[in-house]
Amino acid sequence: MRTFSLMAAAALAASLIGSPVLARADTGMPAVALRSDVLPGTGHSWGTGSLDPTRPYLFLARRENGLTVFDTDRHVVVTTLPGTAGANAVAFAPALDLAFVAYMDGTLGVLKLSTLTQLQRLPIDAGNLNNLVFDAVSGKLLITGGRRAERSDIWLFDPASGRVVAQRSFEARKFDAPLALADGTVLVPLRDEGRVMRLSAATLQALPGWEGKRFPGCEHPSALAADEQRGRLFIACRGKAPQLSIARLDDGGALASLPATPAINALAWDGARRLLLVPSGNAARLDLVGFDEDGATPRYRPLGYVGTRPWAHNMAYDPVRGRAFLLTMDFSQPAPDAKGDKADPVFLADSFTVLSVSLGSVR
Repeated sequence: MRTFSLMAAAALAASLIGSPVLARADTGMPAVALRSDVLPGTGHSWGTGSLDPTRPYLFLARRENGLTVFDTDRHVVVTTLPGTAGANAVAFAPALDLAFVAYMDGTLGVLKLSTLTQLQRLPIDAGNLNNLVFDAVSGKLLITGGRRAERSDIWLFDPASGRVVAQRSFEARKFDAPLALADGTVLVPLRDEGRVMRLSAATLQALPGWEGKRFPGCEHPSALAADEQRGRLFIACRGKAPQLSIARLDDGGALASLPATPAINALAWDGARRLLLVPSGNAARLDLVGFDEDGATPRYRPLGYVGTRPWAHNMAYDPVRGRAFLLTMDFSQPAPDAKGDKADPVFLADSFTVLSVSLGSVR
């Protein structure tokens, strides 16, 4: 492991929309520690990583390579669960001793969390399932479908009865990762439509004014995070001019925006450290945005970035220990075809890597 200090690299110019204001950062970049752990497996794509809330385990949904459990303290693979090929995302219900897996074939896996065993695999849809989130208030699991031609579905699964209790279809081609809030609502980005919905996790009904919220300059909302203590919503926006939008959490009113790196797939807010983590696999960096409450006007200020690797765009974050886990693989990139269409990358076998970024203790 190597440890080094990065000081306010590449300060970002900001375009403001009202208050709070954005300021340049001259200091404040935390010292970081980096570690890379390579796992065996064939050269395919992968889904997401999710942190077990009961122990230091990272669940890696590796699609064709199944669901791998990685011990983040000992830096070893605990197991790859049998019968989990096609795993795309994981969510947890620790009070029920359950975890749930969204599969590429449209099935939902139900796991006993304490024993790491799959209890059942239930058919939900004919197409792939993209993501899921458990709402502790209603006790329901919200499941989103993968990319569709015109309309996409969201299902509500009740673990107590073991069945889907609600389903709604929306004019959306793709849902990105939903964000569950403490009040029993769930925010869902509609990347291709340029909107964000806020739904009741108990009914899947949209809150008034949140049927499809748009944000100034936000072309393709692709990832969300929230500072619920201060009532702030952070939206990563893809497009020709990528940006980070900051809005009020209650009504979605715009507060500020700043330029961002391309192709952001995840965001994480750390309330204790007052940091927003913004990973970009395209830029091979993890940007840190700080929050300063000193003075009359709060400020969001870019602190700098940590160099990561290409394709390290999905992230799981542990705010208690200040550790971010990003996933990547070695790859080759074929040239575009005769029409100029970009070819898919070719990922290399036995190169799947967990990048661990430690931000140190709270100051």
